[in-house]
Amino acid sequence: MQGADRKAAFVWLILVLLTLATYAVGRLGYGGVTVVVMLLASISLKGQLIIDYFMGLAQVRSRWKWVVTGWLASVVALIGMAYWISI
Repeated sequence: MQGADRKAAFVWLILVLLTLATYAVGRLGYGGVTVVVMLLASISLKGQLIIDYFMGLAQVRSRWKWVVTGWLASVVALIGMAYWISI
Protein backbone atom coordinates (compact mmCIF):
# COMPACT_ATOMS: atom_id res chain seq x y z
CA MET A 1 0.00 0.00 0.00
CA GLN A 2 1.30 3.47 -0.88
CA GLY A 3 1.80 6.13 1.80
CA ALA A 4 -1.28 8.14 0.77
CA ASP A 5 -3.41 5.00 0.57
CA ARG A 6 -2.23 3.90 4.00
CA LYS A 7 -3.04 7.32 5.46
CA ALA A 8 -6.50 7.31 3.86
CA ALA A 9 -7.18 3.81 5.22
CA PHE A 10 -6.06 4.89 8.70
CA VAL A 11 -8.29 7.99 8.59
CA TRP A 12 -11.19 5.85 7.35
CA LEU A 13 -10.64 3.44 10.25
CA ILE A 14 -10.74 6.33 12.73
CA LEU A 15 -13.99 7.55 11.16
CA VAL A 16 -15.53 4.08 11.42
CA LEU A 17 -14.45 3.69 15.06
CA LEU A 18 -15.85 7.09 16.02
CA THR A 19 -19.11 6.28 14.24
CA LEU A 20 -19.38 2.93 16.04
CA ALA A 21 -18.69 4.65 19.36
CA THR A 22 -21.48 7.15 18.63
CA TYR A 23 -23.82 4.31 17.76
CA ALA A 24 -22.93 2.46 20.96
CA VAL A 25 -23.58 5.55 23.08
CA GLY A 26 -27.02 5.93 21.53
CA ARG A 27 -27.81 2.24 21.75
CA LEU A 28 -26.84 2.10 25.42
CA GLY A 29 -29.03 5.12 26.15
CA TYR A 30 -26.34 7.33 27.64
CA GLY A 31 -27.16 11.00 27.94
CA GLY A 32 -26.30 14.18 29.71
CA VAL A 33 -24.18 17.21 29.01
CA THR A 34 -20.86 15.35 29.20
CA VAL A 35 -21.95 12.78 26.63
CA VAL A 36 -23.29 15.48 24.30
CA VAL A 37 -20.04 17.44 24.54
CA MET A 38 -18.05 14.28 23.76
CA LEU A 39 -20.31 13.53 20.79
CA LEU A 40 -19.96 17.08 19.47
CA ALA A 41 -16.18 16.74 19.79
CA SER A 42 -16.40 13.47 17.86
CA ILE A 43 -18.47 15.16 15.16
CA SER A 44 -15.92 17.96 14.93
CA LEU A 45 -13.02 15.53 14.65
CA LYS A 46 -14.76 13.44 12.00
CA GLY A 47 -15.70 16.51 10.02
CA GLN A 48 -12.17 17.89 10.14
CA LEU A 49 -10.72 14.55 9.04
CA ILE A 50 -13.11 14.49 6.09
CA ILE A 51 -12.25 18.09 5.22
CA ASP A 52 -8.51 17.47 5.37
CA TYR A 53 -8.11 14.01 3.86
CA PHE A 54 -11.13 13.16 1.72
CA MET A 55 -11.96 16.64 0.42
CA GLY A 56 -8.24 17.25 -0.04
CA LEU A 57 -8.17 20.60 1.71
CA ALA A 58 -5.11 19.82 3.83
CA GLN A 59 -2.87 21.00 0.96
CA VAL A 60 -4.83 24.03 -0.24
CA ARG A 61 -4.40 27.64 0.75
CA SER A 62 -5.61 28.31 4.25
CA ARG A 63 -8.43 30.65 3.22
CA TRP A 64 -10.50 27.86 1.68
CA LYS A 65 -9.73 25.46 4.48
CA TRP A 66 -10.88 28.03 7.05
CA VAL A 67 -14.12 28.66 5.16
CA VAL A 68 -15.08 24.98 5.26
CA THR A 69 -13.84 24.55 8.84
CA GLY A 70 -15.85 27.62 9.86
CA TRP A 71 -18.93 26.07 8.30
CA LEU A 72 -18.30 22.87 10.28
CA ALA A 73 -17.81 24.82 13.51
CA SER A 74 -21.03 26.77 12.96
CA VAL A 75 -23.03 23.58 12.35
CA VAL A 76 -21.61 21.93 15.47
CA ALA A 77 -22.28 25.11 17.48
CA LEU A 78 -25.88 25.22 16.27
CA ILE A 79 -26.39 21.58 17.23
CA GLY A 80 -24.93 22.33 20.67
CA MET A 81 -27.18 25.37 21.08
CA ALA A 82 -30.23 23.35 20.08
CA TYR A 83 -29.36 20.79 22.74
CA TRP A 84 -28.69 23.47 25.35
CA ILE A 85 -32.03 25.16 24.66
CA SER A 86 -33.89 21.85 24.94
CA ILE A 87 -32.62 20.97 28.44
